[in-house]
Amino acid sequence: MRNDYWKNLTEKYFEAQTSPAEERALRRFLARTDDPWFDEVKAVAGYLSAAGAAHRAAAGTPAPASRTFRPLPLALAAACAAILITVGVGLSRRPACVTITYGVANSDREQVLLDARNTLTELFADNQGPDVAAQLEELFQ
Repeated sequence: MRNDYWKNLTEKYFEAQTSPAEERALRRFLARTDDPWFDEVKAVAGYLSAAGAAHRAAAGTPAPASRTFRPLPLALAAACAAILITVGVGLSRRPACVTITYGVANSDREQVLLDARNTLTELFADNQGPDVAAQLEELFQ
């Protein structure tokens, strides 16, 4: 029964008696259906669509707008997301620097920087053990 509706609408389409809304509905139906009865209709409708596009291109007329791009809702959504992210980051008051020394966490910025400076000093100090050149000299003497 439902296919009868589409078959009747197809006949109306080829007799140029359909409204623009009916033509859009028919195009959507033809794009979705796998019924072999509509294969020839798809071929003819596709040919007519291509011929219309070629004629518009030759005449220099723009194609009819099928969808309008509305950037305002997209821009509003992006702005809301940016605001929420900024507020979320601003409200999270986690310390930026933390050291854990002997199992104790320290988030005082000055103490963290002092601990880091002391660690680097210990790592790169000149008195950090025997010199490699001195050790080699001892081995080969």
